[in-house]
Amino acid sequence: MSSTSTGGFSAAPGQFRVGSVMNKTFAILGRQFGKFVLLALVPMIPIFLLTLGALSSSAPSPSGIAVGAMLTGLLTFVLQTVAQATSLYGAFQEMRQQPFTIGDSLRIGLARTVPVIGVGILVGLATGLGMLLLVVPGVILGCMLYVAIPACVIEKLGVTASMSRSVALTKGYRWQIFGLFLLVVVISLVGMLVLARIGGAGFIGQTLSFAWQVVSTAFGAVLAAVIYHDLRMAKEGIDLDTLTSVFD
Repeated sequence: MSSTSTGGFSAAPGQFRVGSVMNKTFAILGRQFGKFVLLALVPMIPIFLLTLGALSSSAPSPSGIAVGAMLTGLLTFVLQTVAQATSLYGAFQEMRQQPFTIGDSLRIGLARTVPVIGVGILVGLATGLGMLLLVVPGVILGCMLYVAIPACVIEKLGVTASMSRSVALTKGYRWQIFGLFLLVVVISLVGMLVLARIGGAGFIGQTLSFAWQVVSTAFGAVLAAVIYHDLRMAKEGIDLDTLTSVFD
């Protein structure tokens, strides 16, 4: 069985392993931590500005707080999907052990902004509705649609085609993806709770929470790229250079 070198780790057709995915993700993120954090930060700056605006406003009404929280949540979700798109090129270049610039990664990711946002909105609506139906359907849908953004950017698919592609790629491996998803959620929540306790509810606390959100987004973006790559290898046996030829 042939294998493809991915950042110092091997990926073989027919294999998709949680441990391998996590090892690759930490290795890729660790080698270019500053770049990936910056790639996540740039699209998410409006979230921080909105948070600062809320802190500086004087005694907002309960309805105003609710509307602000809803808008912030929606904006966060949309911009995190954009941040995932802007990180893909860098992640795949790191897998190939090739250099990349922040400008190139931003350019390639932002070129797909409209369909990426469309995918993000539909995935969010689908999983959100599923969460309202006793949580489990939402988790299942989240696992099925986990690689819709990479499919949209790498394969240049439309909104619904990207979602269908993700459903096809994740079939047979959704328990592994659920395990990865659960691990990311737990780490993100624990980190946010710890920083909230350290920094409080004021400016310092909000800044620390935002910084952790950026780091978590960068990690999630690299993780999604690795999962997408390993699913393509496991199901299609495609090599890394062929998969990333879209960037050349």
